[in-house]
Amino acid sequence: MRRALFLTLLLPLLTVCSDTSNTGSPTAQQDTALPFLSYTSEPQPRGGQCNDTVDVNAPVIVNGFGFNHSNTRNQASLIDSTNVHTLALNYLHAPAAANEKRGAPAVTAQVIYLTSGRELLAINRLSGCQYWSFTTGEKGGNFRSGSILLVQGDETTPAVLYTADFNGYVYAIDAATGSPLWQRFVGTIPYLHFVTGGMQYHAGKLFVPVSSKEVLATVAIPGACCKSHGMLVALAAGTGELLWQYHTTGEAQESVLPGERIGPNGAPVWTTPTLDIPRNAIYIGTGQNYTEPATMTSDAIISLDMDSGEVNWIFQARANDTWNGNCSNPASLRCSVPPGHDFDFGAAPILLDDGDTLIAGDKGGVVYSIQAATGALNWSNKVSEGSTLGGIHWGMAVDQARVYVAATDFSIDKASGGLADLIPGARPGIYALDLATGAIDWEIHPTHMFEGLATPSLYSASLSVSNDLLFAASLDGVARAFDTRDGTERWSLDTAVTFTDINGVPGNGGTIDSVGIVVAGDGLLINSGYSTFQGVDGRYQAGPGNALFVLGLPP
Repeated sequence: MRRALFLTLLLPLLTVCSDTSNTGSPTAQQDTALPFLSYTSEPQPRGGQCNDTVDVNAPVIVNGFGFNHSNTRNQASLIDSTNVHTLALNYLHAPAAANEKRGAPAVTAQVIYLTSGRELLAINRLSGCQYWSFTTGEKGGNFRSGSILLVQGDETTPAVLYTADFNGYVYAIDAATGSPLWQRFVGTIPYLHFVTGGMQYHAGKLFVPVSSKEVLATVAIPGACCKSHGMLVALAAGTGELLWQYHTTGEAQESVLPGERIGPNGAPVWTTPTLDIPRNAIYIGTGQNYTEPATMTSDAIISLDMDSGEVNWIFQARANDTWNGNCSNPASLRCSVPPGHDFDFGAAPILLDDGDTLIAGDKGGVVYSIQAATGALNWSNKVSEGSTLGGIHWGMAVDQARVYVAATDFSIDKASGGLADLIPGARPGIYALDLATGAIDWEIHPTHMFEGLATPSLYSASLSVSNDLLFAASLDGVARAFDTRDGTERWSLDTAVTFTDINGVPGNGGTIDSVGIVVAGDGLLINSGYSTFQGVDGRYQAGPGNALFVLGLPP
């Protein structure tokens, strides 16, 4: 049952606090270059339409699914363990007729760029008023989880937002006006390829991960499974021109079982690539093959040359993982025998500050430390049993000492959306691993009450780190902050509530998944409401919703 939210907007942050003397954060006090501190603008109306225009030169606060080229999910901010308890709600934004909140927002000192369904919106960061909106065209679909990347312009080029949708189209949008500049289909098979991972940009190139719907769509599509596979596509950022494509498998043409299985296929790229500028390398994680023949590129971390897409090395975590939605039916001939486990890399690989080490985690519940130059394994640690929904699902975070890992060990019949539950031997929780050795420094296993019983809280969404805090949000809709030193809980917020938003639109929060909590300077942004793979009994998941929570520290 939803929890009704009785609130007033306690913190109308219409001015920017430039005095950090009371934050209690050594990191924040030392870093006087946090971009929102020196930015000033005219006060805007609360909700409705803004009375000014987008300032494309406003400093960028946070950008991209992994927050940076290295996908560390570690973001500078004014928030730490001494003041996190003072966070208060600034406003709620709930687009009408939406039942899901996806998309990693891009945030400047002035604007939040966000998605809802087929809409891309620009709203004022402090007041919630709207500057413009863009809607995908007839062939387009809903925007996906890592779908917003802001690239600021110069004297000759505009600031551009790059977004991508469920039908495989990439869009370049003028950040000032919301006007489309170009769009391009980046798949090879219409309505089977799509983009769900975040894009990356460097030196005029846009790098786009391409995934496949066919892993589940095959249940409804006549004919053999499966003909699509994953890709990484490099585009000229200014024009959308194709520069190169990397295909994770060859074209499906080998008939394994006539009329039922054809391959090779699968190895989708549904996570955000990682850029290694000094090595001119880009790292991707891949999913499982859908059927045999299995390839060495499935369930792998792959290093590619940034200029050509040529392979530098491949680290395959496990071989012969062949799985698709038909495997839920033991009698199906479209599933390999025996079926695989669906233990792909959904979490983006992380490049550490040493420039030599990648940290990766898969849905099999294993964390890997890999040499960036060669792909050789430094260490691995299996923290959980692993399952079709993780294991390690959307993403980890790092600081100088540890990698922070959330494991769910949660499974569901993906083809039917049937009952979801923990797997036998499940070890859901949050784990802090030593970066040098992989040893567990600490672990916690939070719970919540459901029908009078203590129930494991499941953390599938990406984690975030800022200063001495680890931010995590669970499928039951609760956002929390933990002390990075020992996992002690410092703050929490229940987002699975009903409300009326800043524009008078009814809304509700729900399951938190995907991008998780975004740290944005002096506040947090939280998407609440996720409709994919929802269980039917509510023990673990809070359900669909349309809420963006915008929180901030007191001025």
